[in-house]
Amino acid sequence: MGIELPTPGPAWRYALRRLAAGIVDEGVSLAEVARGGWWDVAAETEEERVFVSLMPQCACCVEYTLGFDEARWASEVRAAAIVLNSSPVRVGPLPGCDQGRASRRSSQDG
Repeated sequence: MGIELPTPGPAWRYALRRLAAGIVDEGVSLAEVARGGWWDVAAETEEERVFVSLMPQCACCVEYTLGFDEARWASEVRAAAIVLNSSPVRVGPLPGCDQGRASRRSSQDG
């Protein structure tokens, strides 16, 4: 008996939200964001799409993507991270998550 893992789509979306939270908490640097390969995550919500649209394809593309206005990009990424981080999670509970099981149990009991 093991823990059921999420499919790649929801797993990447959860990771995207963790990245946004890390930016908001200043635990993730924008240099890490630039080289993270986040630009191709299959975003489903508007907040995710806006956040992902700001991601360069790779670290070597940063100057080409951003031009010379890195401060503006950093500000836009942080603002999008705040919006994503404060938006309701619409990915669904992770398989094996006790919180998800508890909510299913309470809905079955009622």
